[in-house]
Order: sequence, then C-alpha cells, then structure tokens
Amino acid sequence: MFEYGMFEYGLKTGDLPEKELVKIFEKALSKIAEEINDSRIPRKRKLRKSTGPFGRSTPDAEPPEYDHIYIYNHRPSNLFLQLYPNQETNGRVKFPEEGIVWNLYVTVWKEYPYQLSPGDRVQEFGKRALQEIFRALPGEKVLIKKYAPGENRL
Repeated sequence: MFEYGMFEYGLKTGDLPEKELVKIFEKALSKIAEEINDSRIPRKRKLRKSTGPFGRSTPDAEPPEYDHIYIYNHRPSNLFLQLYPNQETNGRVKFPEEGIVWNLYVTVWKEYPYQLSPGDRVQEFGKRALQEIFRALPGEKVLIKKYAPGENRL
C-alpha cells in the first residue's frame, strides 16, 4: 500500500482532539519500533512540537502561519513526518477539499538506514509505521500529491 518517496495527505479527522491525534501517531510509531526490535530505532517514539519559524514551500510562497506543527525526524529512521493544520492562524486554507482538518507530509527513504546483514528489517520501519498510523487513524485519508524527486512542495 505504501511506497518509498515523498507524499502529502489530507486527513479528515472530524472533531478528533489534537492530543488524541498525536497519541495515535506516537503509539503506532512505538508499536512498529518494538516489532522490528532494532537497537537503531528507539522504542518510544515522540512527535516533536515545533513553534516555528516555519519555512516556505517554495521561495516565492508566503510563509505559513501556525501556532505549532508536529515533526517526526529521528535518525537513523527512514521516516520523516510533518503534521500540520489545514487552516493557518490567519484563516488561509492549504488544501480546499472539504473536511480536511490536518495535513501530513511524509518522506520514506528506501535504502536508509543501511542494512547490516541479510534479513535486517530496519528499512521496513517507515512503510510499516505509515500503515499502522493509517490503520489507527479515524476518518478518510486523502492523497493530495506524490512528489517527484526534487519537486517543490505544494
């Protein structure tokens, strides 16, 4: 279902509280880390709450305005997540499709971290963690964009 690359998803989570949303992500990340059981992936995974400043998606874009976003970027994991509201504090909406409350930007690297031996499962982490997150998240998940290598974000 999930593949390697860069993706942007819209999450239609309804009135799910933000705190519960973050718990779903962290529980899924920890579950898969425990299942893979590789010392390079810590078992307790947390999303980091960032209050900015937030970068522009392209040099000519307006900088986004959020109170905070959540980031998952622990090395040597092959997964990068950025969870952020669909509506900025100034009222600007990122993706106009009705019902999208949160956006999820994802990068899953194919050959990182390097396998130490045949049967080393560390590279499974990103894809399996996404599968578990999407399984546990209520509501519809909408693929907004699959990015080509080097393509700027929306």
